Amino acid sequence: MQFRDVPWKRNLRKVPEEIISKIQQLTTDAFIVGTVKTLSAADVAGRFSHLAPPSELDEPSELLPPRDMGMYSTRNVDGWEVKRTDLPKIKKTFYWETPNFGDAATYGTHLHFHEREVYRREFHEPRFYTISTKLLKMATGAGGGGIYQLAINQPLLRTQNGYEEELFFMLNLLQENCESVGIYSADASPEEIISTLSLDWEIFPPGSNDEIVRRLTAGRKQDARKTGVVAERVKLFSLLKPNAFLRGNGAFGSYIGARYADDLVVFENMEYGNALYVLYDNWQEVSKRSRLDLIRGTDAEYDRLPHTYGWEQAFGKIMRREKKKRGLV
Repeated sequence: MQFRDVPWKRNLRKVPEEIISKIQQLTTDAFIVGTVKTLSAADVAGRFSHLAPPSELDEPSELLPPRDMGMYSTRNVDGWEVKRTDLPKIKKTFYWETPNFGDAATYGTHLHFHEREVYRREFHEPRFYTISTKLLKMATGAGGGGIYQLAINQPLLRTQNGYEEELFFMLNLLQENCESVGIYSADASPEEIISTLSLDWEIFPPGSNDEIVRRLTAGRKQDARKTGVVAERVKLFSLLKPNAFLRGNGAFGSYIGARYADDLVVFENMEYGNALYVLYDNWQEVSKRSRLDLIRGTDAEYDRLPHTYGWEQAFGKIMRREKKKRGLV
């Protein structure tokens, strides 16, 4: 992707020492990645227009940074993948489409499945972090602009597993979009911060497909397309007879899934909506993870099925194999 030109250094190679020092001096574990800047009217209309800085004191804006602001802005929306050549290879199932009798137009196609050893891959889901821009003090005169607070709209805990990597990601996202970085203590209590990071699932037993869809979408803002996708997933999950359905709450509000055994769970982020995960970890451990830890590490413990042609058949094949291993068929 061609990134837009910016008149500042786009990325950081490491977390600045002053940021590390500020974090060490915090009296609480919770903090926000943000900065304060004085913006002129020309800045608001020009180089910072992608954040839509507000002109009123009580009307903060909150926007998803555009992909073309830089690598971290792109990863924030699309996620990213890392091949782990430093680890032993593992067996994975691959599937692809082949024309029948060499003529797909006349005879259609069929799927091939093949297992082979490959390097493990770390897939990092998109973060969908937004940047909040708040006008703290108006500039004198009628020209506009003023003093603004710009912050990533997701607090961090320095006691959180892997927080250093997430801090580095957030700082780069802020640098790409705001020209400078900083941190400050979160206003919320540590308990409130933890509640936004901790995993929270609602678990309910199987029922009719219509009933499950209603429960998965109740109290949520859903357009017709998303509701239709939820209905499709429920139909697919139900064919394999789960013992429970899962609905994420709080920070997990965009996740739905189904549990077939304590170590066989499937789920999908409906906000992202381009891949299904089959997770083989123990559910009691999974249910304690934060949103950032839900899918972290190599894919030795899960299968990720992008929604390309034939993914439903591949999902069925994997699930039948895994259920058979567990004596569920």
